[in-house]
Amino acid sequence: MENDEKYNEKLQKVYKIKEELEKELEKKGIKIPNKIQEKEKVRVVYKPDQEIEALNLSINKINNWFDIIIEDIDISNEKLAYFLELRLNNKPTLGYSNQFGLMHLFRGDFQKAEKFFLLKENDPDSQMNLSFLKIIRNDEDAINYLKNLMDKYPQNGLSYLSMSLFFLKKKEYYNAYNFIKIANKYLNYSIIDIALSLYEKDIQKALSYISKAYLEGKAKNKLNFFNYYISLFNSDLERASSFSSMIKEVKTPCQKCIKALSTNQIYTTEDYCLFGEQVLFQLGKPKTFALDNTELYDTILYAYFYNKNIKSFNNFCILISALFNKVSVLLFPAVNELQRNKQDIFSTNKNAIKFDLPGPLYYENLTKLLNDLEKQYQRKFDFSLDLPFFEALRLLFGWRMCQYLYNVDS
Repeated sequence: MENDEKYNEKLQKVYKIKEELEKELEKKGIKIPNKIQEKEKVRVVYKPDQEIEALNLSINKINNWFDIIIEDIDISNEKLAYFLELRLNNKPTLGYSNQFGLMHLFRGDFQKAEKFFLLKENDPDSQMNLSFLKIIRNDEDAINYLKNLMDKYPQNGLSYLSMSLFFLKKKEYYNAYNFIKIANKYLNYSIIDIALSLYEKDIQKALSYISKAYLEGKAKNKLNFFNYYISLFNSDLERASSFSSMIKEVKTPCQKCIKALSTNQIYTTEDYCLFGEQVLFQLGKPKTFALDNTELYDTILYAYFYNKNIKSFNNFCILISALFNKVSVLLFPAVNELQRNKQDIFSTNKNAIKFDLPGPLYYENLTKLLNDLEKQYQRKFDFSLDLPFFEALRLLFGWRMCQYLYNVDS
């Protein structure tokens, strides 16, 4: 008790000294507030994202990786993951395991994505998503997993479509084409028929699917892209321009390639956009490329032939045959014997003679063929590699798939 009284006396003296100090400071014009003012709380306001707000889509329509494509979702991976997060709020984990898995996949957390895809082992969508993850992650068992998937779900188009991605990643375009073709026997999407027809350069066939594709209402932005390239193959520049003008914002590599071709201006595409290299070459503004990492197949083969690099020519033809199942060339009268005419990606050259070169002596067979034509027509002949429009297959899947297939940092 006595100690408490002494403590109170000391405390009162301290307060008295404090009051005297405050009076002295006030005389000097320094005002001391009676209460310590609390810092005003800053209210953080998150502005709504227009792209996410515009995406009026039920979470139940996104069950597998192909749904992202067919529903025409074109926002960035980051925004797509956030969109999924918003829609998954208060949703049960097991019931929406695929959506949760895709959310983590688009955030680059493949380990978490896999855990969600494994929650429902007998669910087809979960297995399709896991197959996609195995492809982009370069899992050693990816090809066996995909084979088992086709055996397990022989009438599910997505099992074949997943296998096509595997071959697309390896740039084996003929194999990818065949699996897409099988897939569409079950999926029956007109936009896939358009992609297959454009790959074959059967432009009239591609056009025959256009009206039906618009009625189906799937992947309409990609449909406009296909229409643009169909117009170029038809040399209908006015029609091509109308589809190019539909692109208001140039964000994705697919949009950049079309704008570059339509305006003759350079649009720098991301490294994972392999077609960007061909676009620059088409514009006469090629970038430096490595022989072991380029898709300028015609240019390389032509250089090997006229430099009489027989071994390299034959080896390169073997590569072409592995990627496209054959080595097909177009033969036509040479306009200028000293300089080759610029080759147009979108030229069908209907007057040229088409010939499939037999191997393994590709160089020798082509030389003989050109000599025979010169003797027969009394003029020099030139050649070009006749490849399918294989970009149509990548265009079907879109820039996001290319990012995962060809970008080592994805």
